[in-house]
Amino acid sequence: MRSNNELGRRQFLTVSGGVVAAAVTGQMVLADSGRETPKMPASVPVFGEMERFSLDLGHRASRSGPITALKNGDLLWVTTEPEAPYLSKSMWSISRLVMRRSTDGGKSWGEPKVLQQGTTEYSLLSHNIRQTAAGTLLHIFVRYSGYDYETGTPEKSLSEVFIQRSNDEGKTWSNAAKMPTGERYQGDILSMEQLRDGRLIYPFCFLTNVKSQFAVSVMYSDDDGKNWKRSASVLRTGGGGFESGASEPTVVELPGGKLWMLIRAQTGFLWESFSSDRGATWTYAVESVLPSSNAPATALRLRSGEIAVAWNNHTHSNYARQSLLLGLTKDGKTFQGLRELDFTDFTDDPNASVPHVTYSYLTETKDGDLALSYNKGNWSRHNRPTFARVSRAWILSKDVTADLSDGRTGWHTIDPGPSAAAAVERYILAADDSLWLEIEQNPKNKNAAGIVRNIPFLSVGEIRIRVQAGKSDGYILLGNTLLSPRDPNDACLRMRFSGDRIYIGAGVPDRQQNNRRTTEFFYLAHRIGEEELYPGTFKPGEVLNISVQYNAASATARISVNSGERMELKTSKVFGLTFIGLLVANGGQMRIHSIRTILN
Repeated sequence: MRSNNELGRRQFLTVSGGVVAAAVTGQMVLADSGRETPKMPASVPVFGEMERFSLDLGHRASRSGPITALKNGDLLWVTTEPEAPYLSKSMWSISRLVMRRSTDGGKSWGEPKVLQQGTTEYSLLSHNIRQTAAGTLLHIFVRYSGYDYETGTPEKSLSEVFIQRSNDEGKTWSNAAKMPTGERYQGDILSMEQLRDGRLIYPFCFLTNVKSQFAVSVMYSDDDGKNWKRSASVLRTGGGGFESGASEPTVVELPGGKLWMLIRAQTGFLWESFSSDRGATWTYAVESVLPSSNAPATALRLRSGEIAVAWNNHTHSNYARQSLLLGLTKDGKTFQGLRELDFTDFTDDPNASVPHVTYSYLTETKDGDLALSYNKGNWSRHNRPTFARVSRAWILSKDVTADLSDGRTGWHTIDPGPSAAAAVERYILAADDSLWLEIEQNPKNKNAAGIVRNIPFLSVGEIRIRVQAGKSDGYILLGNTLLSPRDPNDACLRMRFSGDRIYIGAGVPDRQQNNRRTTEFFYLAHRIGEEELYPGTFKPGEVLNISVQYNAASATARISVNSGERMELKTSKVFGLTFIGLLVANGGQMRIHSIRTILN
């Protein structure tokens, strides 16, 4: 029983700050549809299913690095401190690689141990740490001595790979030895695979003399990492300019024994290559089914035989890295999950550095959870190594409801700023005590604006959306990549609410270019084409229960509103849907109550 000095829920929401809180007032009136909204498991991470924290050491821009689980259950995490080494040559001598150990699954971390210290000749970046089947702990890192931005050539650049070993689970380490790659300048590496037969595979990228492009090859070892041989294959993806070409590969062994490599590129997709001879030779690289910006993926083979993949499924610009997804696959073609591990908002200042969540490293804990480390923030100002631990059940949830039981959790928004680019957001408490989020176009800005979020990966299943729309334009967008909260015309599928009519349209694939710095970057947008009129009207302010059934194999969406006629629409061929957006324009206003995703 509530005491007299406690605020009721409606009173609290009316007086609380943050997002504007409001009772039910204004132009829109909540109408009860008579349906009972089922209480489903919330999509908000809960303790034991999904946990994360950032390691804030007080440094200006420390960088995350590899993480691994030992046979005894301990976790090891190596970070680059105190700042990213390429920012200033004068700080190379204070750079260091620092290892921390957790004995409780990542809830706490012990005293730091310096593994490597920089000098005036080089700085450091940690790339990989892994315990082999024989129990040896291998740590791979680079000594970075500079990139020549004027020529972009390996002859005037230097970043060499070294390896050190530990036979006592990281208590003591051998001296570092150079990896015999034969290359002068090598980029970041996010994985090392050990095959079921014991062979170690170390994929790497290196700078070439072709238009400052990177290319990819592989080292392999059959004696627990003591001696290495290089594959004869060199993989390329084209492109030109700084940080272009094939780079930052990751390799895993598929259940049938074939090796699968994912490669960072600049075409709006990760590229892939396969090996059928244990890594000695590789097929020509081609685009995979995974959309991506110019950012790396990390893949990890689990004890179950499944493959976990984490990457930035965000394609609108060269360095779009504002959403980090994690999914599972068995063949590299079909996926499950694609849950968002972490994200950042969209800046209001087009000239500002865009924050990121990127460069993930994966390991499997002793009890079968996935542990990840990654970077969150901004490389040069406030980058923080971040740790997340998720359960397999959370990744593979089949029935997930996103509502406001924990407030506006999980939504990407536009940061408030002087240009008033963000939509005005308000909490609305209905007469039945149900909580809604209202978005309204800011009267000071004439551009479309809204909010977007991740949904569990929908290749076959249904999305149920409970919303209200006002007279002016409101949009529901569904996409296969992170949607823009500013653009209502780029989506795989769109519903537009205007007046008392509902218009439905599908996105038409359109290859676009959006460069940043000197690197060319192309991506596949889905520009909304011809619209069709839904056979039914709505009253502004009416509660709308929308059902979208989707089948990626047939590229078919079937849509109904308030149990009305189900309208069928063909979409472009995509591997599935994993983001939803609500946008408003022309003075529009919308409210969202819940989004329920049901997977077949």
